Amino acid sequence: MDAQAREELFERAREYSTQPARRPEADALWARVVEAYRQAVAGGRVDRHDQRQLARALWRRGMLLTALGRHDEAREPGQEAIVVFAEVHQAVATEQPDPTEARRDGALSELITATVDAGESAFLAGHPAVRIQLIERALEIGLRVAGPPPGAGPRTREAMGTAYHNHATALLHRHLQQPSPGGSDAREAALAASRATELRQNALDPGKPITAWELANTYSTYAHTLVLTGDVNRARLVVELGSRLTDALGPAGAEIRRKLRAAADLIERSAGSGGDAPPSRWPWRRRR
Repeated sequence: MDAQAREELFERAREYSTQPARRPEADALWARVVEAYRQAVAGGRVDRHDQRQLARALWRRGMLLTALGRHDEAREPGQEAIVVFAEVHQAVATEQPDPTEARRDGALSELITATVDAGESAFLAGHPAVRIQLIERALEIGLRVAGPPPGAGPRTREAMGTAYHNHATALLHRHLQQPSPGGSDAREAALAASRATELRQNALDPGKPITAWELANTYSTYAHTLVLTGDVNRARLVVELGSRLTDALGPAGAEIRRKLRAAADLIERSAGSGGDAPPSRWPWRRRR
């Protein structure tokens, strides 16, 4: 299969993946896309674009399998995508030492995103501990390569915002399932949510409604963690900020509004109980 045919097949699989009724067809197409790019990068001098397309096809197939409820099958392509994205990033890094340069920033962000998404797939497959491990690996990669996210490239900042949001969500889930000694999971979740909030506040763009949706979603998680750590006043402020955003989002913000109302109910039940000082967002590295 020549390069143009591979690209056309990739785009058709991507399009079908967005249409629920055609997702079974998309699955079959992604299998063909993966095989086509495997052959393209086999032996000889590897074309960087083909290698990245292989990683993207593996990642997209894993996400599609998760959407289809085939969680155990999603693990293999998801894990392989991480390996190939890591190879792509390493190759780019040898040419471009600056992690904020556009090509390096893109390669790093895709590696972080694929690792986080593999964690979410693991959670849906019934492996919450693996979810946390993969998200923490993604955060470690971002911090080690690019340093504190405010100084990273734009795509890496976006990926790290998602990683911190998902980390907060995962830790909050674990705390609610089995409260950690001294509430350490709740405090760590609040720290992660705070970091995600700052990154997403800075990324807010009136011309891109998805940025408002992402920030509002993080506000809903942050508010819950703040209540659990006793910072009720700040939780109330976060709910107010989130509610303003969801009002502007209209129907797209319905699910987040529900979560914000649940946080507001927790605040009312916790009112008058006082609270600890709000968690610090810095330094970026997690305390162990």
